[in-house]
Amino acid sequence: MQESRDRFYPSRDPATGLEEDQNHFLSHARISLGLPSLFYASLRDPRVFEAVAGRPMETTHQENVAVPGYSTFEVDAGTGYPGIFYKDADTVLHCLLISDLTPFEQTMVAWFEWNEYELQEFPLSDGRSAQAFIPDLDAIRRTYGEFDMPPWSFETWRTRSLEESVVTARDWMMQRPSNEALVEAGFFAMDDVSARSRGG
Repeated sequence: MQESRDRFYPSRDPATGLEEDQNHFLSHARISLGLPSLFYASLRDPRVFEAVAGRPMETTHQENVAVPGYSTFEVDAGTGYPGIFYKDADTVLHCLLISDLTPFEQTMVAWFEWNEYELQEFPLSDGRSAQAFIPDLDAIRRTYGEFDMPPWSFETWRTRSLEESVVTARDWMMQRPSNEALVEAGFFAMDDVSARSRGG
């Protein structure tokens, strides 16, 4: 555990950094805008999704959707932060939409993205809207300074970084606040946790 904490908090005391993130998440995190969840980067991969959300992606209600005008870019600030940003009217970005995440699963996704990402609404090509976490450019700039934003490819990432990303996702999810703390903070009900343990 110490080794993974050092990886996540290289410039801070690991225990202090983790405690700060947990407390800030419990008091400030926003897990949903009441919309289906749009995935465009590592969470599109079933192995990463299951490591984060805690259930197989194949059991979700999912569909492929298009986001007009947007493309994927990487915020190149040491550790890369993929995000979707407006490009031009001729661009169409294909993403995965999942519409049946439980509050527990939404909380897990929010912790995974914490805290260099923020939740925003995006228009789909069929007129619906969806929610997605995208990099908080101001927060990243305050921490790392200026950065470049080259194009980012899901296919290239999956070829080069999937195995490492699955391990990192599992390690990071082990750092999250306890179920009891999350229930007390109002993110989900203990019944949600109990139903998961029963396979319901």
